[in-house]
Amino acid sequence: MENLIANTQSASVEEKIVLENARIDVRHKILNRIADTDSMLGNTSDISHILLHELSIFVNKLSQANSLAEMRTSTESLKNAIGAIEGKVASGEVELPYQIKGQTAALDEALSRAHGVSNLLK
Repeated sequence: MENLIANTQSASVEEKIVLENARIDVRHKILNRIADTDSMLGNTSDISHILLHELSIFVNKLSQANSLAEMRTSTESLKNAIGAIEGKVASGEVELPYQIKGQTAALDEALSRAHGVSNLLK
């Protein structure tokens, strides 16, 4: 019977459990209130393709620019596609998740995942 009694966990283990439960709770709220995983993945894909296309347009025009005026002109398509985002974020109309997490934490997370996937591909 002694084996059925739960042992007291250390404070660090208890803290990890609380943090993991909070993370799971947030993910459930996102799933139930915002979008399912497939929708978010599709949206992420759409945005990646928009940025890839617009960046390609920008780089190709910029590489042909011979003056400052032509360099500025090369930004038009990209500015039209995503330029308004800056104002929406600055005004507080839109808040991006990485701003909540912190830019360093978001980048560290992305790099850690990328490195892990790269190691699996070797």
